[in-house]
Amino acid sequence: MLHSISAFFDRLRSAHPTAPGGVYTPTTIARLAQSLSGLIFKNGGVLFVSNNASQRSWGALALRGINAAVRQQPITIAEKFGSGLVLIGVGAQHGFAITMLPGELEAPDESVQFHDVVWSCQPEAVLALLNFSNSILPEPLPPDRLQPLTPEALLRLSSDLLDFTARQHSTLTVTNRALSERLRNQEDQTRMIIHDMRAPLHTLLISIKALQRQHFDPEGQRELLGVAQDSTTYLLNLTETILDSARLETSGWSLKRQPVRLSTIVQAVCEPLELAARPDQARLRHYVPDDLPVAWLDRGLMERVLTNLITNAIKYTPASGEILVSAELAHDGHEITLQVRDTGQGIAPEAQQHIFERFFQANESDRRHGTGLGLYFCRLAVEAHGGSIAVESSVGEGSIFTILLPLNGEESETPA
Repeated sequence: MLHSISAFFDRLRSAHPTAPGGVYTPTTIARLAQSLSGLIFKNGGVLFVSNNASQRSWGALALRGINAAVRQQPITIAEKFGSGLVLIGVGAQHGFAITMLPGELEAPDESVQFHDVVWSCQPEAVLALLNFSNSILPEPLPPDRLQPLTPEALLRLSSDLLDFTARQHSTLTVTNRALSERLRNQEDQTRMIIHDMRAPLHTLLISIKALQRQHFDPEGQRELLGVAQDSTTYLLNLTETILDSARLETSGWSLKRQPVRLSTIVQAVCEPLELAARPDQARLRHYVPDDLPVAWLDRGLMERVLTNLITNAIKYTPASGEILVSAELAHDGHEITLQVRDTGQGIAPEAQQHIFERFFQANESDRRHGTGLGLYFCRLAVEAHGGSIAVESSVGEGSIFTILLPLNGEESETPA
């Protein structure tokens, strides 16, 4: 007759009513099994493991670091009655038994699944589980062969488990502190995004109400509609940047690579910006050699990256300044360098190392210009192509943003 894991669990608890146990994670159970094995298998022995397919690795975990010869013997379990684990170790003088059942609350990740555990190293408890296992031993085990662990051995076991618990507690403390800090940062960032969305939403609403309540000449209507369109475009770009950054963070973005020349991307981005330039805007120039090799890129994604870099340069460069977009071969023709150079206000040295981090803003005045997501999105998009992005800047002199893209690409893909 085959028994379920829960029957072994109950039998161990019945044989040793004061057996230690509790609610453990798999990591804690593995450490317990390793500590007991280190004491029991000094001169070899047999480790009986339930043969549930999902639990076969537990034998290897329990014996990790054990130098003595230990034979593994499966215990046949009635799997249809539920999952869990039975480990029974029998050494030259001592033995141990561990049973565990998954907790009621299922976790999405097995590594954090809680389990109800009962374990014992008392001889009568170990023998009770062995006798319950349908005579898995080739010959009966003499009742007096197994002896209780000595007080010294129990002290070593307690010390080992206490040390493990202390390290786990320290790890959890540090992790909890980091998660709390991250949660506070996310709350601050959420408030910042909401704050940045309120102004264009109010502007959009005021423009619509003004058009509804008053009669304007065609020129006045066009002006109000232009304001409404600018606010809507800003909100749409902000929303897309937030969503796309999240997708790139989790590798949820499938690059739509196609063979494209950088001159095509640069021209598609720069020409509309040059045509829409205001009198108080810095001059924008671009130069990309026509003979640059074709690169396999997600054209839409790279155009957005370049647009972000150029519009940033426009924001921080005075009308008397200049913005230059250029590209050239690098590293013996294996990569292409794409640069956006400006003569604007520059970036402080201490800010340059954080400029591509999520929601980072170099100074308080940046809050008037955006959320600090643009350059973070640029980094994610460039890295998704296998490239890199960096900045060189001097305060009062300007900045150079450099994108380095590989040329090998996905040559096996069919061009879009």
